Amino acid sequence: MNVLFVSPEVGPLVRAGGLGDVVGALPLALRQLGVDVRVLCPLHRECKHLDSKLLPTTITLKFGFKSYLFQFFETRLGDSDIPVYLLENKFLFDRPGIYADENGDYIDNPLRCFALSKAALSIEKATGWRPDIFHAHDWMAAPLPAYLNAQSSPKRKSRSVLTIHNLEHQGSFPEKTFSLSGLPSIFGGIEGFNHYNAMNLLKGGIQHADKITTVSPSYSEEIRTPHYGQGLETSLQYRGADLIGILNGIDENSWNPETDIALKHTIHPAEPEKGKRANKIALLQEMNLQFDEKTSVFGAVSRLYHQKGLDLLVDSLPDLFATHRNFQFILLGSGDKNEENRFKKLAEQFPQNISVFIGFDDGLARRIFAGSDFFLMPSRFEPCGLAQQYAMRYGTIPVARKTGGLADTIVDLSSNQFSTPNGFLFEECTSASLSEVINRALVLFNNANSFRQIRKNAIENPCSWDLAAKKYTEVYDWALREDLHG
Repeated sequence: MNVLFVSPEVGPLVRAGGLGDVVGALPLALRQLGVDVRVLCPLHRECKHLDSKLLPTTITLKFGFKSYLFQFFETRLGDSDIPVYLLENKFLFDRPGIYADENGDYIDNPLRCFALSKAALSIEKATGWRPDIFHAHDWMAAPLPAYLNAQSSPKRKSRSVLTIHNLEHQGSFPEKTFSLSGLPSIFGGIEGFNHYNAMNLLKGGIQHADKITTVSPSYSEEIRTPHYGQGLETSLQYRGADLIGILNGIDENSWNPETDIALKHTIHPAEPEKGKRANKIALLQEMNLQFDEKTSVFGAVSRLYHQKGLDLLVDSLPDLFATHRNFQFILLGSGDKNEENRFKKLAEQFPQNISVFIGFDDGLARRIFAGSDFFLMPSRFEPCGLAQQYAMRYGTIPVARKTGGLADTIVDLSSNQFSTPNGFLFEECTSASLSEVINRALVLFNNANSFRQIRKNAIENPCSWDLAAKKYTEVYDWALREDLHG
């Protein structure tokens, strides 16, 4: 089976977040199952340093009244032999960022999306290799299924799969920009993409893809409801029979506490106590906090904006610090300036209890995963969540809101006797509920034997891509077997 991933980012070549991590890791697991999987990504400025070769084929695509010239370069995905094709057009992709620069989102993002999606159909011409499945990722590749439907005969063999990584990001633009696509109206056209008098690229992908996946089973159910559907719940309900939730895994080689060079000390999963203690001491020293054997450390690595729910923690921290002497908090993140400032003020007010690093540092993130006792994720919604899986891999117990992939990966300590608890969950999106679950975690911390057992359960939580890859192959088979008119 031949599968082409089409995505605006792919780690470790070029990434902005979790999407790039997934597109960089899932192909490795699919290859182990015998799938001939390859990746198409724009040749962003960040990719220019890569060792790549120019393919001989040049293509010309017309959008609106203008034609654009494209070339393909070929490189490899990390240390694997998986081909990554880089789509070059300097005008469209040679820019400081993937989606935006310091002035905001690129105003021609619709054109850039159409270019990536339509160029994917020329991959056979450029390489001699024909995909059985075009696997589009998120809104920037969402027009691809429509292009495939528009050019193919009813007996076509290639099919499309669209993965929604985060429904909040939909690619919504003025309705008039649809004319740039060149897509005909006979099979849906602008009607398939129209959403409240705007062009919605993700809705178009949902309309036209043969199969649709999301990154966790719970999220696939949630987004069919008005509360989580971001305005697209009706479209998702309509395509419900073709909507499947598959839980993301993580790259266990990259996230390995026994070999991670960012850590001061290794953590051995079979005997984590010594390594966890040493990393905790080192982390507190790095973050200018005092180590105390009886003090618990809660960590968070997150973007600071509404979805992530850390504003709930801002409201809770003063009372928690006043109530618990054995409670410290370390934050690595950036985003909303008001939220950043509130956390910084708390760090000034409670210098013995909280340390804040505004920005991002991959090494520090890993040391927070390794050195914390608990990891906080009070998300209002979370399609899958990778951070809680990184934390558990490093022996840190997650404390999270019961939503999306968090609900699928974390089993609360209060669950029934047939479950294996590995963390804490809370349901109501309020500061009071967050404080209550933190109090529950602190009770566990004070019970050394129970704490070690829950940490052991967290470390042993399955997190590889193997199961997800098998489920994706089932979706591909399902799409290929299904009669187009059935």
